[in-house]
Amino acid sequence: MRLLGVAAVVVSLGAWFVGVAAGPAFAASAHHEKSKRANHERSAEKKKPKSAKLPKHGKLTYYFVSHGCPTTTFWVNVWNGAEDAGKQFGVNVKILKVTTAQCTNVSAVVTLLDTAIAAHPDGIVATVESPTAFSSALKTATHDGIPVVVMNTAPTNTGKPTATNPYLAYIGQDNYTAGVEAGTEAIKLFHLSRGAPVVIVDHEPTNISLTARDKGIEAAMNPAGIPTTVVNTSTTVSSGTSVLSAYLTTHKTVKAIMELGPTGAQQAVGALKADNLKGIPIGGFDLSSTVLSYIKRGLVGFTLDQQPYLQGYYSVEELFLKSTVGAAPVTIYTGPAFLTPKNVKKLGKFVTLTGY
Repeated sequence: MRLLGVAAVVVSLGAWFVGVAAGPAFAASAHHEKSKRANHERSAEKKKPKSAKLPKHGKLTYYFVSHGCPTTTFWVNVWNGAEDAGKQFGVNVKILKVTTAQCTNVSAVVTLLDTAIAAHPDGIVATVESPTAFSSALKTATHDGIPVVVMNTAPTNTGKPTATNPYLAYIGQDNYTAGVEAGTEAIKLFHLSRGAPVVIVDHEPTNISLTARDKGIEAAMNPAGIPTTVVNTSTTVSSGTSVLSAYLTTHKTVKAIMELGPTGAQQAVGALKADNLKGIPIGGFDLSSTVLSYIKRGLVGFTLDQQPYLQGYYSVEELFLKSTVGAAPVTIYTGPAFLTPKNVKKLGKFVTLTGY
């Protein structure tokens, strides 16, 4: 046992001596590796790209022209988005609005666009609700080098610019495709079959975006043997309700109502109540606090949300990036997204937070 102990001590001492002898070499090697690593890290730090900084610029000014009625909550959300973007990027956003009396007056919107162009701002956001009326103004803006982004309402279904109506990009939704999706959803959700009459409520007949939605609904329903009738009302809820109520009184076989926006939704709900009609489902487009309430209460079966707040925000953001770093504006589809009684509890709180 003692010999084993001595042997063990000798082995241990031998190992200790080896360690002592090798120690300086190990230390030097470790120091060398540490120095290499530090140099590598410093080199990598030098090569690491720095965060890009926007070039300095003076106070930018963008004009925002739309056909939106001042009393419509949908457009309040659009303008809120534009103003918030202005604050975020430190730019001036001048919003030009039609009066309540001019809500469906295309020429009034063209006049506002002419006013914006005459100010020669750094960029313009505009709605274009006619395929011809805005052509001259848009060509003037292009000639003068003023960037234009179209939002919400474009002269083509896809929102793409043309030689007749030149601009850089479109922020909104493809309204024809949205109409097809709405019509398809209504057939399924409302259990519509061949021969079931459907009414389409158009509260703004001169608006080409609503016309595109209407055509999309018809494209989905008519081939399935479902007849559709467009009832033109107005942007005034009370008078539009009376028009629709009169139609429903004399057309008692209507199986569903499709509305093209929150104003039409109010008219549809009001007409059914006035005529004491039950069991006729309603589907449609866009969102407001009233429509959100209708969905929660089961008065409206679904709506397609196009996120108006984002339309206002993204439009200004794209002009800002164009002005500061030369980024070309791109078309962004902000909708559609379905909101129904099934998902309204889950999505409703987010809808409220984002301003629809």
